[in-house]
Amino acid sequence: MKGKTKELRMTYWLLLTAFALLLVIGTVNVFSSTFVDDRAAGNVFSHLIRQAVVFGIGLIPSIFVYKHDYEFWHRHTRTIVVITVVLLLAVLTAGVVVNGARRWIGVAGLTFQPSELAKLTSILYVATILTPLLTKHKRIDFLRPLSSRKQAPFWQRIAWIPHPALWAPLVMTALVFKQPDAGTAAVILVIPIVMLAVSGASIKRMKIPMLLIVVVAVVAMMAEPYRRDRITAWLDPWSYEKTLGYQTVQSLIAIGSGGFMGQGLGEGISKFSYLPEAHTDFAFAVLAQEWGMRGTVTMLVLFCIIIYFGAVTAWSCRSKFGMLLSLGVTLYFGGQGFINIGMVSGLLPVVGVPLPFISYGGTSLIVNMVAAALLLNISKRNYKEMEKSAVIGTAPPLHSMKRETRSEFPLK
Repeated sequence: MKGKTKELRMTYWLLLTAFALLLVIGTVNVFSSTFVDDRAAGNVFSHLIRQAVVFGIGLIPSIFVYKHDYEFWHRHTRTIVVITVVLLLAVLTAGVVVNGARRWIGVAGLTFQPSELAKLTSILYVATILTPLLTKHKRIDFLRPLSSRKQAPFWQRIAWIPHPALWAPLVMTALVFKQPDAGTAAVILVIPIVMLAVSGASIKRMKIPMLLIVVVAVVAMMAEPYRRDRITAWLDPWSYEKTLGYQTVQSLIAIGSGGFMGQGLGEGISKFSYLPEAHTDFAFAVLAQEWGMRGTVTMLVLFCIIIYFGAVTAWSCRSKFGMLLSLGVTLYFGGQGFINIGMVSGLLPVVGVPLPFISYGGTSLIVNMVAAALLLNISKRNYKEMEKSAVIGTAPPLHSMKRETRSEFPLK
């Protein structure tokens, strides 16, 4: 049991180290990718100062989340969901329009992007809904009939509705998609779907939901000309290197020109008006060009540490709610990292999903810090509980427990 305690303590410290290093790398990369434009505007440290201010603001909710027991959020899920939906509705009615998209709320000269909060809210909601079902070993399906009673009207027995765990994510997805922001909307919906699948939703019954999702996604992509252009540019960017595929081509050039050692910090040429959105969605391309393969591998290793030890945290958690919550947060970091890197390297269409801690952004940085604090809170409680059990000698090592018996060890 002492060996298991050391393993869980190491998990906590490795997660903390990975988050801290990503934050440092991201801050340096933001400065390197923005100082040219900032110097032309008169203040070479403009974006760096903003990033520092946002970091200071983000420390307040992050410390609050880290200090409070994660079960606290289980009791306030409904309130958080209502607040998030209200903010998303406020964006559609009175949001700030930037580059043709209405995604921000402006307050006293500052902007806030509720769709970033919606990512974390959807994870919290799904974890809250699924916890009692897993505890009681209830069946979980993606779709279920409106009524299974034989006495119910025929239309209620043939009408299928999504699982209640998907109701809030579907609402938030629709509101974010309306902004429009297809990439963020996909993240808000896909993570809950994966959480349902991992929680035991029938794989055989996934065919119809997945088919519906694919059909809706294709229709949505074809409905707007700019989305069709993104698909066209993704399929053959070099044929449209001066028009539709310009951003992807410049990103690939930046990544390829970095080589193994990189061009040097601040020496990358792509940020000199060649690569659009160099400090936000395409920050990875600047990092690859200036830091080279050694820098990108280092960053990927840090993300792999978060994914692996986030999964260890979920597996080691005795609370079903904590297990689902840490799983969702791990998917949050891993999923966005995979999508952004795939987008920048041309493996996926350009969808506007930021790279956690690396891409510049106020709201995304704050939400990333809160998500990291939540995962660290769960990880720390895991090894604290194991230390307590080791002293009392009342619980076997967690890896020897069967999944279905963990609810026999409730947390006080």
